[in-house]
Amino acid sequence: MQFHPDYKDNPSCYQRSVQKPASLMVWGCMSVCGMGSLHIWKGTINAERYIQVLEQHMLPSRRLFQGRPCIFQHDNARPYTASITTSWRIIKRKMRQRRPKTVEQL
Repeated sequence: MQFHPDYKDNPSCYQRSVQKPASLMVWGCMSVCGMGSLHIWKGTINAERYIQVLEQHMLPSRRLFQGRPCIFQHDNARPYTASITTSWRIIKRKMRQRRPKTVEQL
C-alpha cells in the first residue's frame, strides 16, 4: 500500500493494534435456588488452577442446591478434562457418596 506524500505522517492514517490482548477468565454458577459465586481472574487457566477454583467457589456454591441433585457442566477445554481434574472430580464424588475408611476404598 502506498500513501500520498501529504498523508505519510498523518496519525489518522494509521490504526493501532494490540499484539497480545490481556486474557480474562470468568467462572460462575447458578441454580433455581439462586446465583452462586462469580470468580474473575487475569491470565489463562491450567488444571491446577481450575481445581483451586472448584474447591474455593464451586464446592461452597453447592450449598445453594440445599441437598437437591445437580448437574455440573463445563466445556471440554484441556484444563477441565485433564487427568488430574478428572481424578479430583471422581474422588470428590466418591467421598460424597460414602465416607471411605481406607485409601483403598477410594
